[in-house]
This record gives sequence, structure tokens and C-alpha cells, in this order.
Amino acid sequence: MGYVIITSASLTWFLCSLVADMLFAVALVTPKWLVGPAQGFNSSHYRYSSVGIYTRCKLVNEGGFHCGRFDLDGLATDSSVYPGEWKAAMFFLSLGFSLLSVTVLLTLLTCCRQSACGKSIHNMIACAQVVAGICVMMALFLHPIGWRAARVQRLCGPDAEPFYLADCTIGVSVYCGIIGVLLAFCAAGISLKAEASNMRSRVRRCVETGRKFVCIP
Repeated sequence: MGYVIITSASLTWFLCSLVADMLFAVALVTPKWLVGPAQGFNSSHYRYSSVGIYTRCKLVNEGGFHCGRFDLDGLATDSSVYPGEWKAAMFFLSLGFSLLSVTVLLTLLTCCRQSACGKSIHNMIACAQVVAGICVMMALFLHPIGWRAARVQRLCGPDAEPFYLADCTIGVSVYCGIIGVLLAFCAAGISLKAEASNMRSRVRRCVETGRKFVCIP
């Protein structure tokens, strides 16, 4: 690893992967998957209870408002408290986030090395990013199946059921997950362009002349 190559395509790839990973993190930890109807403390102040895949915000005694993680005991929590579909969604979202986080770090490795064990590092990372996107897609699909749970019906009304929210609305966390999936797939496609840009004749000439740092648009 005696050289570093940075091109506009490789920089775009890294930034796209990083933004997608940050959006996955937002979707994972924020309580804005489902947002309940407005609840007023007084005539001019309204708050909204909400529930996420890991955290929730709710009204407590005397008009207080508290946000925090669920009182969970891991995936062994009873399904009446934490729906089984949400457990699966939590698993897939965490897996997708972890996998994409690793690829973000590995994109930096491609500045110094193009292959490993005879395989293109770009292609391996691209495959991992596609898998990460699919994992989060699974989480986004599984979450609405759990909307029949008592927790959701208390928030959204007794009419809530899979893919029907009654009085609730979709929160920003879901949209972050959707945009993150799209960016993860885009990043996988950009990786092919990044690999091609690193192999250009202009880059090879710079490396052959002994340059240790090559930065080309």
C-alpha cells in the first residue's frame, strides 16, 4: 500500500455510503416510525406521542413527556409487549446498519488497494451494500405487519391493523430508512464507476512515475 488514489467517483462513493449509513442509524435509534395524534398540554402547546423500532416518546403523569428506549429484555420480550415482527425488523435493520458501516470503512481501503485474494474489493463492497439495503428493506416491510399489536392500538386507535394506521401517521424515521436504502443501492452502482476511475491510464501513469498521492477529478 505505497500509494493513495482519490478520484471524484471514489469520493462520491464514500460520501453516498456514509450518508446512507447515517440515515440507517437515524431510523434505528429515533422514535419517529409511528406518530400519534396531537395531545395538548394547553390551548397553544401540542405534543405527539410516537414509537420507533427501539425507542418511544409518550405522555407521563401530570402532562410530562418522556422519550427513551423500550423496557426490553432483548428479543426474548413477550410478543404482546414487543411484537415479533418488530423483533425481526430490529434484527434486519441492525444487520443492515452494521454491514453498511463496515463497507463505509472499506471504501477507504480501496484508495490504497484494488483487490484482495484475487477478487475486486469494489465488487465485494458493492455486493455487501446491496445486501445491507435488502436487510433494511425487510425491516421496513416487517414493521407494518406488527401494527395489530396492543401497543400500536393504544397509540393509533383500536382500528389499527397491518398496513393501516388509523389515527397515526408515518414518521420521519421511516422516510430516513427508505432514502437510506435507495442511497445504499446507488452506492453499490457508483462503486463500479469508482473502480473504473481508479484503473484509468492517467492514474496508472501517475503511480508508475512514483507518486504516492494521486488526486484526479
